[in-house]
Amino acid sequence: MNYTLFAIGWYIIMRGLQVLFAEYLEKKWFKIMIKIVTVIMLYAALASIIVWYKEIHLLGFNPTK
Repeated sequence: MNYTLFAIGWYIIMRGLQVLFAEYLEKKWFKIMIKIVTVIMLYAALASIIVWYKEIHLLGFNPTK
């Protein structure tokens, strides 16, 4: 469950950044920042899916707690 909450947390951060910095959508630094956050979120989501089926520890904490 921790992995799922971690992935959801990163998604909330990504969407929050898009809303907070809406006036900077065309800036290069903003596009890079959103891509970095998106990659982290996708990794966390993939880790949560793998852990759900295989019980593999990918993010450094115990997924069963």
